[in-house]
Amino acid sequence: MKKLIVIVVGIGLIIGLSIFAMNLKTGAKATDTSLIAFAIEDTAAVDKIEIYDSYQDQLFTVTRNKDGVWEGPDGMCVQQGIVQMMLETMHKVTLKGYVPNAAMENMKKLLMAQHKEVKIYQDGKWVKTWYVGHSTQDHMGTHMLLETPSMKSDNPVIMGMKGFYGILEPRFFADPRKFECTHLFSFQRSELKKVEVINRVTPENSFTIDIQGPDDYIVTSQGERVDNVIKDNLVFYLNSFDKLHFNQPNYTLSQKEIDSMKAQAPDYELNIEGRQSGYELDLYRRLDPEYDPKDTIAYDLNYLWGVKEDGELVRMQYFSVSPLIQGKTVFVEMEK
Repeated sequence: MKKLIVIVVGIGLIIGLSIFAMNLKTGAKATDTSLIAFAIEDTAAVDKIEIYDSYQDQLFTVTRNKDGVWEGPDGMCVQQGIVQMMLETMHKVTLKGYVPNAAMENMKKLLMAQHKEVKIYQDGKWVKTWYVGHSTQDHMGTHMLLETPSMKSDNPVIMGMKGFYGILEPRFFADPRKFECTHLFSFQRSELKKVEVINRVTPENSFTIDIQGPDDYIVTSQGERVDNVIKDNLVFYLNSFDKLHFNQPNYTLSQKEIDSMKAQAPDYELNIEGRQSGYELDLYRRLDPEYDPKDTIAYDLNYLWGVKEDGELVRMQYFSVSPLIQGKTVFVEMEK
């Protein structure tokens, strides 16, 4: 009988210890050693975001100005949609799981070696920092650590985003080129005084438009007046100056290659004189990356290089800029 009592008590102790251990393990997941409260409930109060990329050793800061517009350093124009994407991520971030104990130390080392540090401010005060690391093997979660003014997490957790399937790390970056506004210029037809296109690829397609009045235009080409102008087409052409954007910043050419290219005369020059301001855009044909220039000289049919007024090199789409530099083929009636 005594043996039976001892056995029953022993089994009871084992069961009790097992339940205690399971509760302890479950509770540890929510302790301050693995903080999981990443979400920002009120993103409207976020007024500053600092992003540091440890791999690239780059830091970029965006700040919301008094008008509610996000800006980069020194008032730099940034794409508002990019910041809104980050704010959406901050609001919808959610816990997907915990890192297995066996992998924890290795995950810590990997995350600390390479991560994006996202420092979030609300109403001028730092509230949280996200350490955004690498993805899980299935690319459905992201290893992250959280720091707040009161404590910092010891253990990474796996985070995702409501309604989004993928990794969060690409949503945060510190390269200023990725934030930069792509707008080059915008002129209404009524603002224009003169448009000049210098075409060194086909010089006969160079032209100048002097705008004397609302319906008074003088078109010349290579020093000669052009009389066979289709006026409606010319008006359509001048209306095309209302908006021009570049495709993306330069990510491929080195400074030496840029300097070498700029030492040559541009293939095209677009010079705009407006009533209040103007713009000068130099354009260079871009070698087709699919061909080796040692064997074949072929130019890209989709993109060309543009040099902005501040000297920055950007990539332009032929689709957007070609109507402006090839205007003569649009508004001049071809001789039969």
